[in-house]
This record gives sequence, structure tokens and C-alpha cells, in this order.
Amino acid sequence: MNDSADSTLGLAADAAFTSSLLGIGRSVSLASGLVLAISTGLWILGHPVHLIPFIGSILLALLQGYFAQRVRFDADIFRFWANRWDGSVNPIEDLNAFDARVGRISSDAESVEANLAQRKHGALRLLSYQVFSAVMQLLLMAMALRPGN
Repeated sequence: MNDSADSTLGLAADAAFTSSLLGIGRSVSLASGLVLAISTGLWILGHPVHLIPFIGSILLALLQGYFAQRVRFDADIFRFWANRWDGSVNPIEDLNAFDARVGRISSDAESVEANLAQRKHGALRLLSYQVFSAVMQLLLMAMALRPGN
């Protein structure tokens, strides 16, 4: 294999790894939904709740859901790229076509590797926002359901 093919396969492997990491977002989303469903069920069944943290937890669940959709989209895109970059497709053409389609200004990265690294960093940042939102949701829900006034 030549260096270009090795580089393309390396990019494909990086895209596949990123897609797998972003798959964590599905579990986070399920856990967030489960926390919301259980706590809302308890409230409906008459368990007393502290209203402010309860509402805050619901808002954080919505925010987590927004990030979950963005993370899921990115996971699908990275999976798509990983499956296409088998050596017959030029990754930079794919990245540029994607940018044109979604209205993104092309990256100022020096290389296709740096371009993909920027995209990976952005996608993982969204995942961290999703996880943070879910953790804060859980903490607020615990405060909302704690006994006492």
C-alpha cells in the first residue's frame, strides 16, 4: 500500500473510533429519559417534590435531549465516513462536500488529518455537554425528590 492509502485507512479508523465513542451518547440519553420517567412517575403517584429543582431537572433533560440528537447525528456522520474511506474515496472531497451541504465554512486546517481532528474535537465536546447535562439533571432530580421541605 502507498502512503496515501495508509493515510486514508488511518482516517477511516479514526472516524470509526470517534463514532464508537459518540455511541456513549445513546446510553446517556436512555439513562436521562429513565430518570425523568421514574421521577415524573413518582411525582404523579403522590411523592412530594421540591418544585424548583424538579423543573430545573426537566429543563436539563430537554437540554440533554438536544445534545443527544446532535451527538447521534455526528456519530452517524463519522460512521458514514469510516465506511466510505476504504481507499477509493478522497476524504477531503467528502469533508468539503459535507461542509457545502450543511453550510459550514470550510476548515482552515493545514491537512485532512487536522481537519478531521477538529471535527472529532467538536463532536466529543458535544458529548461532554450531553453528559454534563445528564449529570446535572440527576443531581437536581435527587434534590427535588429529597424528603422534607
